Amino acid sequence: MLKVQELQVNYGGIRAVKNISFEVPDGSIVTLVGANGAGKSTTLKLLAGLQKPYRGEVRVTGKTALLPQEVQTLFAKKTVREDLAEVTSDEAMLAYVTALCRLDALLDRHPYDLSGGEQQRAALAKVLLTRPDILLLDEPTRGLDAAFKAELAELLHDLLAQGVTVVLVSHDVEFCAAYAQRCALFFDGSIASDGA
Repeated sequence: MLKVQELQVNYGGIRAVKNISFEVPDGSIVTLVGANGAGKSTTLKLLAGLQKPYRGEVRVTGKTALLPQEVQTLFAKKTVREDLAEVTSDEAMLAYVTALCRLDALLDRHPYDLSGGEQQRAALAKVLLTRPDILLLDEPTRGLDAAFKAELAELLHDLLAQGVTVVLVSHDVEFCAAYAQRCALFFDGSIASDGA
């Protein structure tokens, strides 16, 4: 589904990502963990095609969609309903994703009036409406309470059952340990460890 070979990214003479290589199997959840500045979010942008590597190659089979850390950047309309309808006019899909992300009570509210966790759910719904084969998530549990973290895990496993592959960056090590099949530990722009 996704293969990365010898990726390298430079920022003004500083090597931010240092020759990383890894594969993501179909229908799995793979997490990228590590300290701030270790290269995790940059790697997600490379996987999404939003950034080009200085060197190396990203091979992707299927469509990717990225949920960024700053989810507010995804909102462009006056209500959650309008934001979701901007992505698709498929009423059945809208109803399914709205229910999946527990947004029924939030549809007529302005996205900026939502709590952090509610914004996260609304942004995730918007990304899911693009029907990705590979879902890239940057800090998806940030601002979520324990109850919705469990629901997010259930949602991710539902997506896996539908054939969606998930790659997520997180500082939430407990969430990653509980729900991912593989974990890559980033350190100083490199993968220090990669395993089950």
